[in-house]
Amino acid sequence: MRGMRIRHLLAGASVVSLCITGTSSAMAQETDDVITVTASRRAVSLQDTPLAVTAINPDELETSGLTKLREVIEYAPGVNFSGGASPIANTITMRGVAQSGRATTVGVYIDDVPIGSSNSFAAGPSLMFDAVQGDVERIELIKGPQGTLYGSSSMGGVVRYITKDPSTEGFEGSLKTDLSTTKKGGFNQIYSGRVAAPVVEDKFGVSVSGYYDDFGGFIDRTAGSPTGAAEDVDAYEAWGIYAKAVANPTDSITSSFLFARTDLTATGANSVALQGPPFVLADGPYLTDEGMNDLNDEFTLYAGTLNFDLGFASLISSTSWQDRVNSNASDLVATFGSLIDLLSGSTPGTVTSAPFTGLTQTERFVQEVRLTSAENGVLEWTIGGIFSDEDSSNIQTLVGRPIDFLALDVDLGSELKEYAGFGNLTYYVTPNFDVTAGVRVAKVESSVALTDGPGLIVANIPETTSDDVVDTYSFTARYRPSEDLSLYARVASGYRPENANLPLLDAMGNNAAPEIIATDTLWSYELGAKGDLSDGLLSYDFAGWYIKWKDLQAVTFVNAATTGGNANSDVTAYGLEGSLTARPATGLSIISNFAYTHSTLDDDETAAFGALAGENLQLLPNWTASIRGSYDFPITPELGGFVNAGLRYVGDRDTGFEGGVGADGSTITPLIANFTLDSYVVANLSAGVRKGPVTVSVYANNLFDEYAFTGGTARPIVGGIRAGANVLQPRTIGGVIKIDF
Repeated sequence: MRGMRIRHLLAGASVVSLCITGTSSAMAQETDDVITVTASRRAVSLQDTPLAVTAINPDELETSGLTKLREVIEYAPGVNFSGGASPIANTITMRGVAQSGRATTVGVYIDDVPIGSSNSFAAGPSLMFDAVQGDVERIELIKGPQGTLYGSSSMGGVVRYITKDPSTEGFEGSLKTDLSTTKKGGFNQIYSGRVAAPVVEDKFGVSVSGYYDDFGGFIDRTAGSPTGAAEDVDAYEAWGIYAKAVANPTDSITSSFLFARTDLTATGANSVALQGPPFVLADGPYLTDEGMNDLNDEFTLYAGTLNFDLGFASLISSTSWQDRVNSNASDLVATFGSLIDLLSGSTPGTVTSAPFTGLTQTERFVQEVRLTSAENGVLEWTIGGIFSDEDSSNIQTLVGRPIDFLALDVDLGSELKEYAGFGNLTYYVTPNFDVTAGVRVAKVESSVALTDGPGLIVANIPETTSDDVVDTYSFTARYRPSEDLSLYARVASGYRPENANLPLLDAMGNNAAPEIIATDTLWSYELGAKGDLSDGLLSYDFAGWYIKWKDLQAVTFVNAATTGGNANSDVTAYGLEGSLTARPATGLSIISNFAYTHSTLDDDETAAFGALAGENLQLLPNWTASIRGSYDFPITPELGGFVNAGLRYVGDRDTGFEGGVGADGSTITPLIANFTLDSYVVANLSAGVRKGPVTVSVYANNLFDEYAFTGGTARPIVGGIRAGANVLQPRTIGGVIKIDF
């Protein structure tokens, strides 16, 4: 969670339906069955886009009760989800680029606006923005490093939400109710609606949409927790509003303005305690020993875009400001009680309660200008520049009771500025063969300052700064031997920016943290093929890739606290992924996806977390797969029916490292202990009817009530290890009524 809540600050302080597939016919924008995406910053058919892209239409998810980003991701090849302690605690990885360190490896965009933070002190990796319930036309999952197009912290890929434009021709709207119940838990309800209308026909239109999500939870608190027993503590309430205006005052000028506001409150987390090693459930499959956690998360976005058609090119300006505020109050005695005993000189077990409060706010302003040539099939180009300014501040306290020992009283501020220029050039050697080269040069300035009253865990420091210049490149060749086949080869680089670091004191009072968290970089090599067979009865999208990753940013531990740094081992990763869609009969589609990922350390790692050469990176399954069938059929001339069924498989994942005897004969003890998250298979089933503007459906998600962990960690604490895991949502049965008008 945000606020660099203690485990983050001490860390830094120191789909579903027919629509999910690479080549499905029911997603994104369609013109004569041609699917168009803008992953390359141009409107290009999905088949001809020389990138590995999965496009998702969230409207197709509604009748199946699939409303969370995790549920979308697990039907997409090469994209992984972990975590889920709260609905805002989403960690996403793509390809073999594990989420090591405190800066994210996957970028998130709403239209042209980068969302979140590249700062190592803003909890960006665990706060992936979930806009599935927003006013979204499609979601593009763009895999592989996107440094030249999307900048820093997109070295694994990008999640891009494309919002709906309001109509400038006629009134339209919709209303939806989704009611469900979760086994072992409570009652869930979602209400949403949208209206869009022209203000000036063909010139100016507006839309407003909103949702309310009340989740009943399914995790219970034990009587031994700091705040006593309680049921369904992972329940939450969330709401969101999206408003958009589009104006076309002349044939050559278009503009849009987007406002988004989301709010979430919760009083607990989806987290169960483990004991070991070997690590097993400490209390029960749906029981937590953590205390109450009062969480509030607020997000606000203002974004405007202007597009001037100059004939030979389009001049595009995107301006945005966003604000995210995360506050939480919880009792973290299970994790930090032993550390407070140590710092206070008390007998172990003296501290029985450790109230923590935190407030973090991150504001970000982004201005981008780019000039994109008209399509001419000979020489096409884009040049541009971007400025991004992130300001983060947080205030945190940690107290040990009953002795009222103040262990932490932090006022921390950090800033990250990025100035970048970018460009790409596409040359058509022939109408069916073209090559593209892209480059981006970025100057990154970061600063951090900290004041801590006790000075026991972190040291007071004046503002320290860091400057870095990073180059990223991409090279692509695309060959289209026929209308039904597109082949591409791509070489690209990516990076996460350098950050000034914070001192973290060891037991002797010495700084155990490096002064700088250095830039980490990678190069990716990819081959792909997309196409159709038998007049579209079979579609496919396959890609193979290889990655070399250097100087990876990492999290390391000192006592029970964490800090940032860089590993001294590089990483090699490679894999294969694909989608196959069959349409054997009218109304019937069968979609299958798979991905294989192998991502391991090249050498013994001794500088950060401790691991042997060849060990797997954290939370990356070797295999994932899914299959989804969708059948639409007529019941009467006015009534249609549909059935959707799906299976998704997620393989075993390591949460840490085993260590052992290194190449030089020394013993390497991992700072992050390992336990395996077992593989799981989840089945979903839904069915319904449509009559005119009304759709009614029923669904059962996690049909066979599979029990599994979606994330977890075994982190060191003073005198031992604190292990916990996040639980897959149990079987949920519900119904949806939607009215379009």
